Amino acid sequence: MPQDAVTLRRVARALNARLVGGKINKITQPVKDEIDMLVYAGGKTVQIVLSANASCARAGVSSLQRENPLVCYAFCMLLRKHLGGAFLVGVKQLGFERVASLEFDARDELGFPCKKYLIAEVMGKNSNLIFTDGDMKILAALRTVDFTTSRLRQVLVGMKYELPPPQADKRDPRDESADGFAQAVNAASGETTAAKFINSTYLGVAPVVAREIVT
Repeated sequence: MPQDAVTLRRVARALNARLVGGKINKITQPVKDEIDMLVYAGGKTVQIVLSANASCARAGVSSLQRENPLVCYAFCMLLRKHLGGAFLVGVKQLGFERVASLEFDARDELGFPCKKYLIAEVMGKNSNLIFTDGDMKILAALRTVDFTTSRLRQVLVGMKYELPPPQADKRDPRDESADGFAQAVNAASGETTAAKFINSTYLGVAPVVAREIVT
């Protein structure tokens, strides 16, 4: 099942309940579009997986151990430099988007305490992993996005991180009321299936999840 905003919200809650305060013991990048972090919390070591793979982008935990490439990717080396030995402060979904922000208590080059953030955008072919400082200035990104790629939003080192543009034509399900839902149903085309109506009307609900809700 794809990880939409609904499931990502549950994942963030689960990670907070299980790993807040945990220490980052190891960071690996077994493939080009995935970061794995070993977090020691509550007397156990848990592996967080952040994948920006276009077909199976996700954030969560896994027990699968994979071999690392002989030459470490630059993105992984930067994360090791900044987050090795850091502590996980919390995991937060940004808005009601398929975006999770991992906050860390770390140390800068001079040994002073600082904040760092690793942001996972779980958005199909547009998925990305973005690393920022405490002011949300981008330090690195798995995939940079310049003006030739997108005129709406760029992801470049030195820029301030901004969320992807919202889908203005969709409703936030967290703000919906029973009356509002009934009105939206009544206004929908009679040829639209219930699952397609949910997917096209509300933010963060993948088609397969919409079908599960209906059934």
